[in-house]
Amino acid sequence: MRGSIARRATLAALVVTLAVPGAPGASGTAPAPAAPMTAANRVAGVAPLAVFFDAVDTQPEGPASPFTWRSGVVQPADPEAAEYVWDFGDPGAGAWRTTGLSRNTATGYTTAHVYEAPGTYTATLTVTDAGGTRRTYRQQITVSAPAGKTYYVAAGGNDGNAGTSPDAPFATFARGFAAVNGGPGRRLLLRRGDTFTTVGVTLTAPGPGIIGAYGEGARPVLRVTGVDGGLIVRAPDWRLMDLELVGPGAAVDQAAAVGYSNVVQTVNALVLRVRSTGFRVGLGNGDWKPIYATPHDGNAWVECEATAEQSGGMYVGGRRLAILGNDLHDMTSTHALRVWQAHKAVIAHNRLWNPGGTRHALKLHGPAHGDGRPETRWVTVADNRVRGRVWSMAIGPQDAENDERVSHVVVERNITSGEASVQVDLTIWARDVMVRNNVFDGTGAAKYYTAVLVGRRGLEPEPEDVRVVNNTMVRRDAADEFAVIRVERSAARVTLRNNLASAPLCREPAIVGGVAGQGLTQDHNLLTALPGFTDPERGDYTLGPRSPAVDAGAPLVEVRGDFLRTARPRGTAYDLGAYESR
Repeated sequence: MRGSIARRATLAALVVTLAVPGAPGASGTAPAPAAPMTAANRVAGVAPLAVFFDAVDTQPEGPASPFTWRSGVVQPADPEAAEYVWDFGDPGAGAWRTTGLSRNTATGYTTAHVYEAPGTYTATLTVTDAGGTRRTYRQQITVSAPAGKTYYVAAGGNDGNAGTSPDAPFATFARGFAAVNGGPGRRLLLRRGDTFTTVGVTLTAPGPGIIGAYGEGARPVLRVTGVDGGLIVRAPDWRLMDLELVGPGAAVDQAAAVGYSNVVQTVNALVLRVRSTGFRVGLGNGDWKPIYATPHDGNAWVECEATAEQSGGMYVGGRRLAILGNDLHDMTSTHALRVWQAHKAVIAHNRLWNPGGTRHALKLHGPAHGDGRPETRWVTVADNRVRGRVWSMAIGPQDAENDERVSHVVVERNITSGEASVQVDLTIWARDVMVRNNVFDGTGAAKYYTAVLVGRRGLEPEPEDVRVVNNTMVRRDAADEFAVIRVERSAARVTLRNNLASAPLCREPAIVGGVAGQGLTQDHNLLTALPGFTDPERGDYTLGPRSPAVDAGAPLVEVRGDFLRTARPRGTAYDLGAYESR
């Protein structure tokens, strides 16, 4: 199964350079000249600079959550159906290690990018609404080189040195940290290949600051003792990067390797290419009543790795939250990624693999309704590679006793991979959710398998306006039951269109499993034993020229591209499933 997922990622990387929706030649009217936008949460700063892009205008949700945002972007009447295509103006950014896709482009009404090199960049957004009207916007981002004091630490150094040169470094992390935390705008660089120890520290000096690495070779290792965790960020605008943090393992109940204070708002922190193992939670942060109305804001967790953690790989929340390109895998007892609040967020290009016990690879929920924290909404979940347990991905309340409201979520171009306990790959207890161009591969899952479940968990409002369109659902091995979707009676306005499913060895395959809710609309879905996939045994579910799915779909205003971001349609009509035939 690991080989299959890797091959699918490689296939995506090879073909992604074909037509991009929103580019000339795609459907819709020709774009007008580019207009200025204000979608970036900041337009200047020190490299590496993480920028969150937010194209959704919002009003305050009440006196406890006074958030107003103006993006400069004309707001589509149906934002989940609109197409948002971003070019960050950074062609040298390379590709994501997890998916092989370009870091320079993205889709969704919320996204983020890390500018690693100093320079002036122009970010471009093209929005195509449900009626086909296309508008283009631009915004300039200026990235400067670090200019503050830099301190160096190496195993062969001396704490009596000045520490300001690689030739005369400090010897201990404690000495270096005292220097970097002693004033604004400083850098602390640890020599690659060396190992250091700490009992855990808290950053309080204002940024822009960096704790990172210098030299060549493996990332420097920071062994953390005690119970309070490794690096805690309380001050704004810090970058923690290119480090490996090692905790004591299950023998000690230790906090996160990298985290934030739960009583002080952390703003614009970037955690980049940090690896953690042996902690209670690898990477993450909590919150508490002092910051309910002012949650952590503008923070990014990018290309990190967490493995073998006791209670989860990443546990995060906040506003304008970016979770990009991380590899969170093989947890001891709980979730690979748990997002407890996401008031505007992007979760993309992550590998979420093998959570512990019966937990989810992705758990996306929200704060309790009415407690003063902004609700989880306006979230883009895209291009992730997922293998979970029981319910691989869950969007909605954490349990039946909490009124945690989740709405306005786009789930697109993700790939799931089967595991023996998986009963449902995507569970939705939420409103205004778009599920499009995903591949749900249930091969190897439990004998009763459902790709998508829509229902109500407990106290939250009933689910409403959930659209499941142009997805591919497959199972290649034998099982008792296979269903594309199950819709509980509590659900309202659920749409199922243009999906392609195949489970030839299942005893009872069905498009709709169980008794469907009263609000289900379905058409142009195909369940067939002969779908005409190119190479299903290798996980290639693109369509061959004789596939019955070719030109068999309805035109959908919600879908303008396919899994590979190829413009639809390429023939006389839309194809069914996640892929448009070549």
